[in-house]
Parts: sequence; C-alpha cells; structure tokens
Amino acid sequence: MSGLVSSLRKFFLHMPETFQKSTNLRSLSALAQSSCQFQYDLMKQDNCIVVDNYDNALSVATKEECHFKEGLLHRAFSLFIFRQVPNSEDLELLMQRRSPSKLTFPLLWTNTCCSHPCTNYVGETEERNAVGVRRAAQRKVEHELGIDSSRQLLLENIHFLTRIKYSAHNEPVENDWCEREVDYLLVSIVPAYVKTDSSTFLKINSNEVAESEWTKEHSINTAFSNDPYIYTPWFRKVVRMGLLHRMFNWAAAKVTNNVAFPSLDKIFDRSSILEFD
Repeated sequence: MSGLVSSLRKFFLHMPETFQKSTNLRSLSALAQSSCQFQYDLMKQDNCIVVDNYDNALSVATKEECHFKEGLLHRAFSLFIFRQVPNSEDLELLMQRRSPSKLTFPLLWTNTCCSHPCTNYVGETEERNAVGVRRAAQRKVEHELGIDSSRQLLLENIHFLTRIKYSAHNEPVENDWCEREVDYLLVSIVPAYVKTDSSTFLKINSNEVAESEWTKEHSINTAFSNDPYIYTPWFRKVVRMGLLHRMFNWAAAKVTNNVAFPSLDKIFDRSSILEFD
C-alpha cells in the first residue's frame, strides 16, 4: 500500500502546475490508502470472460488473474457518452479522471467509463447484439458516476460500433498490473430532456473516479497535443487511430438526423477487431 502512495506522490510532483493546483496531495494520499482495499476486493470477486484473439469466449477468470503480470486476454468495453451543447450543434464527451486508488492507470484521464462484462451479473454473458457488454456498461456507469441507467442510459440508447484489441502495462505507477483486452467501443447520446449539469445526473463514486468534465473535441485534441500521457493507453490509441473523431462525427450525425448518418455508420465494422500495437 505504501508503495502505491509513494509512487502517486512522485507522479503528482512531476505533473504540470495546473494539474497540481487541481489536486490536493494530502487528500490524494489519504484516499489511496483508504480505498485500495476496496479495489483489491473487486479484483478478486469479479469474474471476467477470457477470450481468444477473435473474441470467442474460452473460460472465466478473476479480474486479478486477467490484469496481473502478463494478464489474460478478456472482454471489456469503453463507453463514450455525448451530449449536445445547448443552442449549438457541437457535442461534448463526458470524460473522467480515474481515482488515485485504482490499481490500474490511476489519475489518468479517459473516456466516460471503462470496465468489463462479468459472469457474476445476470445477462452480461449474452453475446447477441453485444447485449451483455451493453448491460455491463449500464451497471458500471451507475456504479462509477451515479448515472441512473433505468432512466438516463437505456439499453437501446447504448450503441456498439466496433472492437479493438490491445495490451498495455500499467501507468503512471510501475508495477505488475496490466490491461489485455478485446474492447467494445460503445457510444450513447444523452437525451435532450436530461439536465446533465444538475447534481442529480452525476454522483461520482470517489473509489472509482477523481473528477469528471464535459469536453469538446478540439479541447481534447489541444490537451492531447500538449501531453498525451495524461490519458490512458487505450484512449491514446483511439485518438491516434482517428476513432474518437469518427465517434464525434457519428454522434453528431445521429443527434441531428443528418442524411450522412448511414454512410458514417458504415465506417464502423461490427464484425472485425482492430488490433493496436
């Protein structure tokens, strides 16, 4: 435990001054110490779906087994929730900065929610139309961000676009944890009637999330150009491959019923898996 806190201190002190001003070091260390046991417990109790290179289910293993040392290739999802900016056609993406107590990739910024379908939960192994993965996204977005999935993130409003396959060693803390995933990219657009700025929309779980913000694409691109390593490895890959730009375009066309939507939708191949180095 003390090793994690020490590593976080080093990481924090080498970050830009603007980052340091937004993060209280004493609070960060205290949170890491109090919350890490919770994360270890989840690693041992949640069971992931181990897959082959083609996303065929092979077996079941704990999150710990899937993420320790070289890890096991397993099924995962990355959810991107967009909203339309009032009085504009611009969209914003809900971003989160991972909690300092996370065992993997603490304090890095990433997309709205990233996790796994687990065999512990009813219906998350169903593969038809990526239903199981989408159910897992509903569960986790409520757990991490407090978004009411029964009213604000309906299953039919979570759209599966494509899959990516990647692996990454832990950052910014150097230890034995890793990611090795076939990752489903999911997109949802918050309905216009939902008040996303109200305190009832987001109720952040500090064990999972340090902070969140709605961000325009150009702001992400600017921050990424300045320092891509404030983001998780999978988010960096999505940006560099142009997938984030395509998702912004897809969501914008869908929300405005643009005639270009069918052609933008065809860009995403649901049957293939994009491999990232």
